[in-house]
Amino acid sequence: MKEILNQLYEIEQKSIKNEITLFDRNLKRLFHEIEEQGFFIKNPIGEKFSELRTDIDATLMNDLGPKSKITKVLKPIIYKKEGTEVIIIQRGVAIVE
Repeated sequence: MKEILNQLYEIEQKSIKNEITLFDRNLKRLFHEIEEQGFFIKNPIGEKFSELRTDIDATLMNDLGPKSKITKVLKPIIYKKEGTEVIIIQRGVAIVE
């Protein structure tokens, strides 16, 4: 399931980048079905980054400082809800500047 979610994320990002709206409805329906099965995808782009974050593997482009932000997400964070618990299935892979 993790690989399928990564591929859907890439398709979504490419369609956004190229301003292709033809698949928006289909992608929303797919993501809805995936969420019904307990999976959630998070794109942390633009969020602040600190060394205390455990949900992301980051490549630092500059020295880490208080203004460091996630500028590119190569792989999203994937969660799965099991009962009342939420577990990380995949840590995100990102570039921080």
